Amino acid sequence: MTAAIKLKPILVIDDEQSILNLLAKSLTKNGYTVDSAENGEKGIEKIESNNYSLIFTDLKMPGLSGKQVLQHLRSIQKNSTPIVGMSGTPWLLEQSDFDAVLAKPFSMKELLTITKKFVEVIKSAA
Repeated sequence: MTAAIKLKPILVIDDEQSILNLLAKSLTKNGYTVDSAENGEKGIEKIESNNYSLIFTDLKMPGLSGKQVLQHLRSIQKNSTPIVGMSGTPWLLEQSDFDAVLAKPFSMKELLTITKKFVEVIKSAA
């Protein structure tokens, strides 16, 4: 009998509350634990005090941008955490260091496909 793998939560960072709510609801409905932050500064605070299996971040936000969140994440010990950039201007994400990109608007199917891709890698590594 194999032990169940306890996945770390998923962090969603976006300055639009409706997007935070939608992503959290969709991911939670599909069995994931979700944490959220309404801007890059709060996202970094959460990254520094928690471990996440996956991070979704909006690219353009007031204050710290998604790219700055990515740079911070890669500069600390948790640099292997996958991070997905979300943007209504996906060409700004070309040639970036994000592990994946979701162009807004995206479907919940696309969200779950990317989530499963990274979570399966984590499960297989455990």
